[in-house]
Amino acid sequence: MTSVTTTDRGGAALPGPTGHLPGPLLDHVLRRSFGLEGYVQHPLGGEVDQNVRITGEDGTRYFVRVTLAEPDSADILWQNALLQHLAATVPDLPVPRLVPTREGQCLADVVHDGRTHVVRVMSWLGGRVLADLDDHPAALLRRWGEAAGRLSLGLSSMEPPVGLAPHDWDMRRAAEIVEASLHAVQDADRRESVRTIMGWYDALLPALDRLPRSVLHQDLNDANVLADADADADGDGDGVPRISGIVDLGDSLYGVRAAEVAIAAGYAMVRKADPLAAAAEVVAGFHAVLPLTAEELAAVYPLAAARLCMNAVTWTRRVAESDTPYGRSRVRHTWPTIARVAQICPEVAEATFRVACGLPPTREQGRLEEVLAEAVREGAPYAPAPRLLDLRPDSDLYDDVDWHDARAVRARVDDVLDGRRRRGYVPHLSASLLLGGRRRPGVDEPATVQVGGTLILAEAEEVASPLSGVVESHGGPGEPLVLRHVVEGLEFRTCWWGLADSPPVGARVPAGAPLGRAGVSEETDPLGPRVQVQVHRTARTATWPPPRAVPPSARQVWSQLSPDPARLLGFTESPAAVPAVDDVVSVRRRHIARSQRNYYRRPMNLVRGRDVWFHDEDGLAYLDSLNNVTHVGHAEPRVTAAATRQLRKLNTNSRFVYPQIASYVQKLVATLPDPLEVVFLVCTGSEANDLALRIARQVTGRRHIVNIDGAYHGNTGVVTGISPNRYKGPGGAGAPATTHEVVIPDRYRGAYGYDDADAGAKYARDAAAVIERISADGRPPAAFIAESLMGSGGNIVFPDGYLDGVFTAARRAGALCVSDEVQVGVGRLGPWWGFELQGVVPDIVTMGKPLGNGHPLAAVVTTREIADAFDTGMKYFNTFGGNPVSCAIGEAVLDIVERDGLRENAVSVGGYFARSLRELQRRQPLIGDVRAQGLYLGVELVRDRTTKVPATEQAFLVTELMKERGVIVFPNGVHDNVLKIKPPMTFRREHVDLYVDALDEVLSLPELRSAVQS
Repeated sequence: MTSVTTTDRGGAALPGPTGHLPGPLLDHVLRRSFGLEGYVQHPLGGEVDQNVRITGEDGTRYFVRVTLAEPDSADILWQNALLQHLAATVPDLPVPRLVPTREGQCLADVVHDGRTHVVRVMSWLGGRVLADLDDHPAALLRRWGEAAGRLSLGLSSMEPPVGLAPHDWDMRRAAEIVEASLHAVQDADRRESVRTIMGWYDALLPALDRLPRSVLHQDLNDANVLADADADADGDGDGVPRISGIVDLGDSLYGVRAAEVAIAAGYAMVRKADPLAAAAEVVAGFHAVLPLTAEELAAVYPLAAARLCMNAVTWTRRVAESDTPYGRSRVRHTWPTIARVAQICPEVAEATFRVACGLPPTREQGRLEEVLAEAVREGAPYAPAPRLLDLRPDSDLYDDVDWHDARAVRARVDDVLDGRRRRGYVPHLSASLLLGGRRRPGVDEPATVQVGGTLILAEAEEVASPLSGVVESHGGPGEPLVLRHVVEGLEFRTCWWGLADSPPVGARVPAGAPLGRAGVSEETDPLGPRVQVQVHRTARTATWPPPRAVPPSARQVWSQLSPDPARLLGFTESPAAVPAVDDVVSVRRRHIARSQRNYYRRPMNLVRGRDVWFHDEDGLAYLDSLNNVTHVGHAEPRVTAAATRQLRKLNTNSRFVYPQIASYVQKLVATLPDPLEVVFLVCTGSEANDLALRIARQVTGRRHIVNIDGAYHGNTGVVTGISPNRYKGPGGAGAPATTHEVVIPDRYRGAYGYDDADAGAKYARDAAAVIERISADGRPPAAFIAESLMGSGGNIVFPDGYLDGVFTAARRAGALCVSDEVQVGVGRLGPWWGFELQGVVPDIVTMGKPLGNGHPLAAVVTTREIADAFDTGMKYFNTFGGNPVSCAIGEAVLDIVERDGLRENAVSVGGYFARSLRELQRRQPLIGDVRAQGLYLGVELVRDRTTKVPATEQAFLVTELMKERGVIVFPNGVHDNVLKIKPPMTFRREHVDLYVDALDEVLSLPELRSAVQS
């Protein structure tokens, strides 16, 4: 607050003398005038006033402000009127409320050392100033804007003040304040940034007189806005603090309404890697409460930037004159922000704000679209029209090409464009897989979307101008040739990248006349010679220069800033639309059962996979740590070739005789120990487990099944009944009478821990007791079924000796032993089959997911004796199980696992993965346990390592945040708090490093750090 000001020789307002009241005297005033006795004083900081927090014996707090001023001074009267007005107009807004004196007045005055001091008591507002928070989530920034909007609404009916002295932070004086202190800024780059920004402010001045005006707080900076310390104080479950206070109305005045949101947006940009995104959240929040006009939105960014300059140069001067810690703290983060802000074109900021507020393009932009649509080209320099070159991630162009191989892509492009004719067109705002990269949040989001259209041309091919124009800027290295055009009285620019031999600045270029030639391209350029063309409404946007590609999140912004040049360039073909993610989700909701849920609150739209990566419609890549289905990698070329070859020859059902089934089952059985040799081929793991239970029940003549608590064995009616993961979960009906659970052999949460060398034997003994009990009361089991490592149950690695002990007990009771290898088999744990790690041989093995690398192929393998006992005359037939195409794919998968050494890779990379995660565990307290076997790992998240409280909510938050960083993870387990890790077997150490770094980054975020209870 500024109450009394003097002026220095530079013309800038300076705080007047303060002269604080001694504590005993303040106590006396509080007791005498306000009836507040026995309160403990806690001095607070302040630029001018004496600010004190007082606390009573019962914990009640008040805020006390002592101001060196007369009670009837204009400043004091104005501030009190403001607080009283807000109490009446926005009573629920968290601003200080004046506490009346015993006589009902809003202040008391006292003379000390011959000077009058005004004492006011106000309600205490809890929370922390935003400047002290390490992180400002988007939702908090939006709430900041909403609070500013509510404050503006509350002040909108207040009359302008009279007689207030000027002060340093009056936005109307921005140019004066900055110029008065700029001499103190020694850094040339900083001065240049300030002059750039103040140039925007100067250009805005004529428009300011037309903007709506109101009484303003005028200083909604991050030190004057409080957020509740409770991570979810408003109880809406989003974990974001609420705005709990707006303080210090001492700088309030009457001015341009847009300045209110601009000041908040300006300070929101401080300490942000992406300042524009932060400002957009504040602006959107304000607009949702108090809609801004188009002219106001255009003014916000220049005003916000100018306010930061006022802050930085003023405090730089003050620090130079009297080095103060407070002054240094005010500029430490502001100067880096100014450097970033000065690099952002104001028109880009305006469009970003319009998009954030849900507004359509401006009238001027709409008019330009109309002019371009109707423009009649003179000379038609691009006849015939260029052919569409689809570079989007789902394009067929990439199906048989490694898009990282520039020469291979170029050859494919030449083939698509018919060799020497080579005339293609890449549409405006289309995503390209050639620009793709791993998804990252904020400023690190890959720029995969091309701005403007690109002509693919022959080397040195002449390029003509579609419209008459004047060369305004000559493209140097990395910059475009800029042409200014005037059509139907509307002025706009076109930008041309990649031209050689272009005309000089000032040259007039008639429609149809040459602009230059397609430049020579490097051999490593995947597209060859090309010219990229953009249309821009303003000279500043065209000469900034504009980006050639932008992140997908900026696509809508650039659709407002840069119209499609397709018609100007003779391109009339419309590329086939790819359903957007919202459309796909809408269809799913309408036509697919709700029980078939998709991953993620905001899913991505996947259109391609290759090796260990997914790619979405925008070319953003995601590391797949989740997919044990695509066992040898997404779109593995050898698997694809095997399927294609066989589809061209024969596909039929397995009652016919064909060589593929013989070749495949021989290879499959060769991976198994004796006496497992008879194969039933089916389509899914659920089918396989269903058939295994049918065999066990028929062969033994019994109905009862022993399973492990928390297990999942499939989704048919029969196997759901032996899957506690389902029948104990939401909507489950509990275990059938024929299902009997044994305890999970969990060494992290169970009775026998990692420190118990006999844990396997003890868990097996407990399981044996269950088998003995049900056998003794006339319910002998037909089978004991267990995954060789529990997947959905929480990635539980069995202690040594566990399966051996339980198998022995089961067989002693006359039961068959079934190993479910659907999730963990085919080399994922190191050996071909997980049960080998426990030194056992089951009676029946079930297999699924990895066998077909995503193709529906599964199997049941058993002994000859059991298979013959199952054959009672009733035929078993599966229409699609073991068809020639499935067998060809299955054989290819087994060959790749063996030839590429993927089992050895699972051991090596899996071991490195486990060590890396355990190292991360040492510095991230949310990680309670890491368990691993080969390339099947689990990271259990807990809020307290002592009590092991499951961090279920945090696990799902980790999932969303990892997705934003281009890594696919998802929780499972009894408490849904275990991050399951089961990637394609081609996962390498560099992928491990990427995963661990991303998880470290996510677990270090404040919203997850705050979840740790001890």
